[in-house]
Amino acid sequence: MALYVEGLNKGAANGGMAQFQEMMRQQLESSMNAELEKLLDSTEGSDREVSRKDFEGFRNLFQRFLQVKGPSIEWIKIQRPPEDSIQPYERILGRGLPNSVADCLNKLVVVKLNGGLGTSMGCKGPKSLISVRNENTFLDLTVQQIEVQNQQYLR
Repeated sequence: MALYVEGLNKGAANGGMAQFQEMMRQQLESSMNAELEKLLDSTEGSDREVSRKDFEGFRNLFQRFLQVKGPSIEWIKIQRPPEDSIQPYERILGRGLPNSVADCLNKLVVVKLNGGLGTSMGCKGPKSLISVRNENTFLDLTVQQIEVQNQQYLR
């Protein structure tokens, strides 16, 4: 930790944000490599080679992440969907179910966006893991809803 703080002070004092950011990138990369090596040292047998390949892939992704400058999403390019693509629920109900609900469910993708970690509510982890009823989490309830749909229509 002392090396980290010392590096921060030198980077900030010796001229410029670009140098500081590069030093931070190098320290993050070095720390990540050291931690991955510790993990690899703790694996044994055939798992070691699989883990080494996985870590190498992660290392490459992490380096790419560290190289990115600026925002990862250009929010200005995000547009609303066309008006006719969003239909009122009542209109959908009026049409009834398609002949093959199973085909539709096989194409369905469920994306669960939880937002932040809920630290302002005192959460110590993701909000989807909060216990809500009968020791089930929000995530458990979502999975149960999907399972009910699958049991009902994918026979």
